Amino acid sequence: MAVFVDVTLAVEQERVQSNEASAEITQLLTGVIHDHRCVSYAAVEEMSVRAAPDRIDTAHAALIVYDACRRALVPADPARRAAIRPVLDAWVELIGACRAGAVPIIYTTPVSRADGADVVLLPTDLSAETGVPSLTNCIEGTPEAGFPDEIAPRPDDYVFLKRRPSAFYGTGVAELLRLLRRTALVIGGGATNRGVETTVREAFSMDLDTVVVRECCWGADAKAHAYSLDTSMKMYARVRTLEQTLAMLA
Repeated sequence: MAVFVDVTLAVEQERVQSNEASAEITQLLTGVIHDHRCVSYAAVEEMSVRAAPDRIDTAHAALIVYDACRRALVPADPARRAAIRPVLDAWVELIGACRAGAVPIIYTTPVSRADGADVVLLPTDLSAETGVPSLTNCIEGTPEAGFPDEIAPRPDDYVFLKRRPSAFYGTGVAELLRLLRRTALVIGGGATNRGVETTVREAFSMDLDTVVVRECCWGADAKAHAYSLDTSMKMYARVRTLEQTLAMLA
């Protein structure tokens, strides 16, 4: 019995010591993890402080005038043309400010061949629900694919034909930004929740500091347009009013 008691006590003592050691190890690990988290949070906080000034470095920025073509901004229907006019006016002001700041101006326009050889209409839920094709470009070479006179490109601007929603896919825009050593973007266009957001998300993956200008965006779906500006694109860019953007460029 005594031996049994001794063994039991020994086992108990070993268990206690083991638990104490485990607790000590856990405490140490917790401290390490806690310290790691503190370092991580401190680093994030430091990054936030460094990024605090709400400004645009014009020496490293470029403006993307996304699909601000005649079809979108100068539609044939008078009511639609009047409704979209504030967007065109905003573009006039923004482009003027960027020219004054020597910011390169990049235009994209959505085009497809007249014979449709470069068009692939993939099945999507929205196209099935609305009857609107998944790809709706202008016909290449037609007036509607050009730009309104008020914001027409100048000889020193850059114009890219775009056949898919992203301003980067198959266009050469990304390569131009690297050649110009531009690491920041100012962008607006339409549709907000489609091509503009697609481009903004891709710009984020390319480590481009992006500012989206509210008044220069438009979309046929008001709810989707608002959600894109107020929620989804805020994960990937700074969304600012025209007034705020002009102050950031000054």
